[in-house]
Amino acid sequence: MTYSEQLLDAIQNHNFSETNILLKKALDNDDPEILASLAENLTDLGFTDLAKEVYQALIAKFPQEDLFKVYLGEILINDGQEDDGLTLLYNISPKSNAYIESLLAQADYYQSNGLVETAHQKLLKAKELAPEEEAITFGLAELDYLSGDYEEALKYYQELFKRQKTFGEVMLSQRIAECLAKLGDYEAAAKVIKDNSNDLLTIDAIYEAGLILLSAGDNKGAINYFDQVIETQPDFVNAYPLLARAYSNEDNNEEVLRVAQTGLSYNDYDETLYSLGATAAANLNEIEEAERLLQKGLTHAPENSDLRLELSNLYLHQNQDEKNIDLFKDLKEEEIEPQAHWNLALSYQRLEDYEKAKSEFLTAYPSFQENPDFLKQMLTFFREISAWDIVKAILEKYLKLVPEDSEMQSLYDELSREK
Repeated sequence: MTYSEQLLDAIQNHNFSETNILLKKALDNDDPEILASLAENLTDLGFTDLAKEVYQALIAKFPQEDLFKVYLGEILINDGQEDDGLTLLYNISPKSNAYIESLLAQADYYQSNGLVETAHQKLLKAKELAPEEEAITFGLAELDYLSGDYEEALKYYQELFKRQKTFGEVMLSQRIAECLAKLGDYEAAAKVIKDNSNDLLTIDAIYEAGLILLSAGDNKGAINYFDQVIETQPDFVNAYPLLARAYSNEDNNEEVLRVAQTGLSYNDYDETLYSLGATAAANLNEIEEAERLLQKGLTHAPENSDLRLELSNLYLHQNQDEKNIDLFKDLKEEEIEPQAHWNLALSYQRLEDYEKAKSEFLTAYPSFQENPDFLKQMLTFFREISAWDIVKAILEKYLKLVPEDSEMQSLYDELSREK
């Protein structure tokens, strides 16, 4: 047994009393190849101080063997001796067999310190010198992907994918699909996923596949993947609103409501699930459940104007005008959106509070003056209170938008004759 092997055995057996003695004997007696292996093993085990001594001894014996300098430089950088480590790396000549390894080590250092552009330049230089080296190509792909340059990243991932399906633990088909999705080409991304469905080995990969298929409009495919995610990990809360959305796109209200209710049992702060679930419940004529979901959603997110407006629409549809008005009574004027003013106008009109109805209609008018439905409801109100000049003005606006409405045209003609 070599001294290097004895040293490694001593470390693995937590016998550290003789490590320095065994290291000295290894340096004095073991072959260079054995010492190089020893340094690598010491680095992997985290004994970088001992590894440094070995590399320093090897460099002293073989000053032209620059690969040892690269390894030593990396250790020095990782141990906080950045200047010494970078000096070793930068002093390696472009003519050296270890120059590419030096560039990769420099790229790793600059990337880890947030100097992405400098790291990118180092990798590009390495790519010029070794265009077929897969580790360099993958490094460029990952760096471009993390930097948001998905078009460049896609090019490198596709180059690698021609020769292999994976790099390390990364499924290249997934990266390709993700790049295509980031670039907005959801159909191409979905095709990559379908063509390589056996590559979806993790729950995160299955979730991302579902997200891409949903974006591509393949609701059934998305439902299949999200179902797999939830079946594997029921508390994967991010899957529920997307699954509910996919079912909603398929007009499957029963499933939307079921998914929303289940998802909310794991995360009762998911505002999207409250909204989707309530809409589905209303479509199923389960009005009490729709109201319950929206009220609970507003309890958790009182600032959510979409939930409040959805509840307002529900109250309006159910002729619960007092409840509709109460929804907005504690809000400041600037917090009430135009659609809410429209809803309030209709409730006040039905309650025969005409002054408030008039105020709400006029407040909503600037936002909906090109909306025929709003204009028709507004002129109906002003007909009710016999404000004929306003009715005629609204009719003129309305008929420009809906000239084929013969009933409103007849009313306009009648008002014109009376005048």
